[in-house]
Amino acid sequence: MKIKIPVAFAVLALLPCLAASQSVAPPPQPLHLVGDHWTPYDPPADFPEGSQVHTIVKGDTLWDLAQTYLGDPYLWPQLWERNPYIRDSHWIYPGDPVVIDLAVVEPEPVVEEVVPEEVVAPPPEPEEVVGGVPHPLASSAEIYCFGRLIKDESIFSFSINSAERIQFQDHYSEGDVVYVDGGAEQGIKAGDRFFILHRAEKIRLQHPVSGSSIGHPYPYVGQLKILCAQENSSIAEITFACDFVSLGDVLLPFRPIPIPLVIDPDPTDRCDAANGKATGYVIYSKDFVMTSGIGQVLMIDLGEPEGLYPGQFATIFRDNPVEGMPRLIVGELGILTVEEEYSTAIITRGWSPILMGDRVELK
Repeated sequence: MKIKIPVAFAVLALLPCLAASQSVAPPPQPLHLVGDHWTPYDPPADFPEGSQVHTIVKGDTLWDLAQTYLGDPYLWPQLWERNPYIRDSHWIYPGDPVVIDLAVVEPEPVVEEVVPEEVVAPPPEPEEVVGGVPHPLASSAEIYCFGRLIKDESIFSFSINSAERIQFQDHYSEGDVVYVDGGAEQGIKAGDRFFILHRAEKIRLQHPVSGSSIGHPYPYVGQLKILCAQENSSIAEITFACDFVSLGDVLLPFRPIPIPLVIDPDPTDRCDAANGKATGYVIYSKDFVMTSGIGQVLMIDLGEPEGLYPGQFATIFRDNPVEGMPRLIVGELGILTVEEEYSTAIITRGWSPILMGDRVELK
C-alpha cells in the first residue's frame, strides 16, 4: 500500500472535509512521473483558451480551492466535476492542474447532412447509463436529516430545556429561539453550532439477526447556533430543521458531513457468485420502516474495522429460502458515512423490497 519514492514527490493533499472519524479510500496507484512531479493520474496539458487553471501545491484541497476561487467551500464538487481526470477527490497531487473556470467557447456551425430516407436507421434501444460524470451520492437533506446510532448516551452534555415561546408552543422550528442547559462554564461560546437529535424510541435497538443490543437510534431533527452564552446557560437560534424540535432534545457539536461524489458502478449481475469481501446486515431504517426502496437511507453493521469508506458500493442480497438454490439479489447501496460499528448508506438500486436483516456484500 505504501510506495517508496522520494519524499518530495510523495506528498499528497487530502481533502479535509472528510471527518477524522471516517475512513478514506486508499490512494490511487501506481504513481508515475508527469513533467516534474509524481501523480497517479493523466492530467491534461492543453486547456481551452481563457481557462483559469490552478497548479496544485502542497497543502491544497478541493475544499480550500472552492473557498478561494468560488467563494464557498461546499462548491468543491463543481471543481471535481470540471476535472474528471481526478479519479478520487480525496487525493490530489502537487503539480497537477485544476481548471477553475472554463471559458465559453463559441460553437462551430453545424452542417446538416442530408441522409436519404431509405437508409435512416431506427433509433437504438435505450440502455442504462453507467459511469460518466461524478455525481453526489445523496442530497444534503438525506444525510443531515437521518441520524446516528448511540450506545453511550453520556456523550450528550447539553440539551434544549426551554424556549422563547414556551408559553405558546410545544414544538419549534427554523428561526425559533431556544435555551440550552450549558454555558460559558461548560465551554460554550457565541457562534458555536450543534446538531439537534431526538431519541426515537425508549428501548434499545436489537440486531435483526443476532438479537444483540446495538444502541439507540437518534434521528437528526435540526441544527442550532449559539447567540450568546451566560455562565451556565445559553440562548440559541434554530438555523435548520428537518422535523419538529422539542424540549429535551439533545445536542452534539456540529461538524460538516461530506457528501460522497461517485461514478456509478456496473449493476450487480445476478449470476455473479459471492466475491469473498466483507458481508454484513441491514440493521435499521428510519422510523423502523420494514421495506425500503431507492433513495431510502439505512444503517448496516459494517464500519471502519471492515475498511469501509464513503462512496463505496455494496450488493444487497438474502439467502434463498429453497435450500441449495442461489442467493437472491435484491438491490444495491452506496456508503454515505462510516463509524466504528456501523455505516449509513442509501439504496441506489432495488429489484425487490429490502428488509431489515437483509445481507450486504461490498462490491
